[in-house]
Amino acid sequence: MSLKAVDGILSSLKSCQTDLGTGMDIVTDIAMDLAETQDEDMNPGIKEMEAMILECAKLDSEINYFVDIVQQVEMVNPMKNKKCNHHYDEEAILSLIKTKQSQKKMCRCPVVGCGNGDVKESDLIPDQIFIYFLNKRY
Repeated sequence: MSLKAVDGILSSLKSCQTDLGTGMDIVTDIAMDLAETQDEDMNPGIKEMEAMILECAKLDSEINYFVDIVQQVEMVNPMKNKKCNHHYDEEAILSLIKTKQSQKKMCRCPVVGCGNGDVKESDLIPDQIFIYFLNKRY
């Protein structure tokens, strides 16, 4: 297999990962809205969906430990990069972006192996799953 073929397949996989992340974000937002608007006697299906979301968030937290890749401390205000779907603490990534801007350099995603070479503040959104799980933890 040629390097060009591998590059094409890798590009397709990254595109699929982005699409899956977007779809998961939409489903999560809808499910969280439904769960928040229901009362104690909520539909069993919605209750089951909420339990699945919490389980996914728990698994994600066990994998990522809610540790910011930049500062290596637990995240306080988790943000998600819309381009590469990596997670950072808001204060840490904004500080890194500002430092790089002052050096007249682009800010690369600090996740090892990530190809996103230009992280911008406008690429960052609050990570609703992490925020929801952090609120449930404390």
